[in-house]
Amino acid sequence: MNNKRKRFALAMAACLSVTTILSSNVSFAATTASTEDPAWTTWLQKRSHAVEKLAPSQGDTFRDLRFLKKVLKGKRVVMLGESSHGAAEFNSAKARLIQYLHEELDYDVIAFESGLVETAAADLHAGQATPLYTMQNAIYGIWHTKETLPLFEYLKKEKYSKDPLTLAGFDMQPQGNYQEFLKKWFESVDPAMAEKAYQTESRFLLTYATETDVERFRAEKGSLINDYKELLKFVRDNKRALSSRYPKHPKLIAITEYALQDRIHTIDHILEKYILFSKYMQEEKYEEAQKALDEASVLRDQAMAKHLTWLAEKLYPNKKIIVWAHNIHIRKANTKTVNPYRASVPTMGQLLPHRLKNKSYVVGLYMNRGVSALNNREPAPVRYPHPEGNLESILEKAGHTNLFVDLLRQGNKPGTKWMYTERQALDWGMWDEKLVPREQYDGILFIDETHMPSYIDNQTKSLKSAPSVRSASGVEPWVHGSIWGHR
Repeated sequence: MNNKRKRFALAMAACLSVTTILSSNVSFAATTASTEDPAWTTWLQKRSHAVEKLAPSQGDTFRDLRFLKKVLKGKRVVMLGESSHGAAEFNSAKARLIQYLHEELDYDVIAFESGLVETAAADLHAGQATPLYTMQNAIYGIWHTKETLPLFEYLKKEKYSKDPLTLAGFDMQPQGNYQEFLKKWFESVDPAMAEKAYQTESRFLLTYATETDVERFRAEKGSLINDYKELLKFVRDNKRALSSRYPKHPKLIAITEYALQDRIHTIDHILEKYILFSKYMQEEKYEEAQKALDEASVLRDQAMAKHLTWLAEKLYPNKKIIVWAHNIHIRKANTKTVNPYRASVPTMGQLLPHRLKNKSYVVGLYMNRGVSALNNREPAPVRYPHPEGNLESILEKAGHTNLFVDLLRQGNKPGTKWMYTERQALDWGMWDEKLVPREQYDGILFIDETHMPSYIDNQTKSLKSAPSVRSASGVEPWVHGSIWGHR
């Protein structure tokens, strides 16, 4: 494998959907501000908040998180990012934050960077199924860890309360288990349509995962779209009968109609870009592959922005929502960032309507030292120590092991100038990128040391039965994340 392909494959394993790895290993050290003002450290020592615990625990009083009540005042959506999908402490900290936000601040929906329909289907049975089963059927395999599982244990417990936590998703990438849900649901009304739903979703899944022949796809996509249109008509014509299977879930029909329409949109407008990417990778045409991937990434984030807006304004218009995703998807102006390993394409946070942005609070998660995992579960050591002037170097001097700093309500003054000026920071703990912190985030959660997650292998039939395909990185994406090993 030549060096260009090696670099491309490494980035695929970490953050495939928006990665540019064709360029050389560029460092920003010489072009980024390399000195630190002592006033920054003084300000951080006084104004940052120590986060004393990272993992959920019995009897937690959340004393160290109470500052969030003031920080999040008036914010309906809290977006929790992460600079790596593979940091154990990120998973633990977010699970604890979600519990606090639900119990104390009335945030009642947790929306993952995972399939919209798969999470909705898993939520239907979250009160009866084991937490492990719900987790593995709901979210991408990159988060199937012992550190994430307490969130799903909490989710199950709260399903029996007066104020349950609802599981949702906003991604358009399929996960390999929705066809079984549709078949079981439709069988009681029309066995023939149940089988059609199974075969149609399986066909879509296989096309998404393995197709490399663009001409064949173009010839066959009309038939696949028509099959989904027929399923959509079936749902609309049989709302009462289908609803009777889930009388406690009145939103299921609306979710299903929306999801089937999204499958049609994906086939018609997005899928060809992924097929082109696979085709060019197979042909070792890496520049063409990158172009197709960048175009697919923009379309994916457009879809995620649309889905999150629909969740917030149509499906759950009166609920407060927590979002779980990578930093790159939630930050507010990704086109203003610079990273030699990926294109600075517009992403979900930038594409949301202003009316929703104004009600949102965006939290970036970064790590100081240690190791995290790529999406293929290979270790990714954090580059440490950090050059002076880097975001990590500045935050490390705040005097707290783990800390939260609010950026939103801070004016540009001597102690806060660091957040208003371009900084070098580490993407995935490994790759340099440049950004102005306050342009991208409203707050930062900074964790001193991270470790590899404790992964739990898939144990559900639906996930095991999904077709096995290989991404360009050589990773089995059905095990390690979505089909494409996404960011």
